[in-house]
Amino acid sequence: MMEAELSIRGMNFWMVDAASRLDCAVTIYECIPWQKNGGQALFTIASANVSVDEAVAMIRKCQDVTVVDASQSKGDQIVGSVVMSDCWIIWAILAGGCFLERAWSSGDGRANFKLLAGSEGSFPHIIRAISTRKVELDIVRIARADDRPMVSRKQERLVRLALEKGYFDYPRRIEVRELAALAGMSHSSAFEMLKRGEKNIIRHYFERGK
Repeated sequence: MMEAELSIRGMNFWMVDAASRLDCAVTIYECIPWQKNGGQALFTIASANVSVDEAVAMIRKCQDVTVVDASQSKGDQIVGSVVMSDCWIIWAILAGGCFLERAWSSGDGRANFKLLAGSEGSFPHIIRAISTRKVELDIVRIARADDRPMVSRKQERLVRLALEKGYFDYPRRIEVRELAALAGMSHSSAFEMLKRGEKNIIRHYFERGK
């Protein structure tokens, strides 16, 4: 099993627009083709400063969105679904024989995609399809899924900083907003990265004990 992480700048995609305008992290954790060129996706928004109504209104303005629905879940997370009239990326992913594990944007104008495939030979098709678009493609990594690190370098730095500054102490000696300032990133990006890093570390701990 192979894994690839691609980062695209200049992509006209509602996820990128919403993350940039709402200054938050938007994550797609399920996406399927719909009709001829469209798609349907389930998403989450991690931000304590964005209301459901604000998020829905913002996403609804995006040209590639036809239907959007969302609700507040536990904590600071918004969960929802969206129907897109144009979602060429999911068609390219499936045509290349790959699976979308996750897509996300952190408000920096980039759309990031984590892909899985049975072999490395599946990725060139997607890379060629992306290259035909007027976008900037960055191939972050291609590796065997078994070789992927427990956490990314950015996650490791942030989790280590959180540990050193007392984020995991009780009571906490520092909040996410302060950590974000120290790390030089937005509050929403730090919150999303910290939660993802915690999850990966905990999963690795229990999987190692099997």
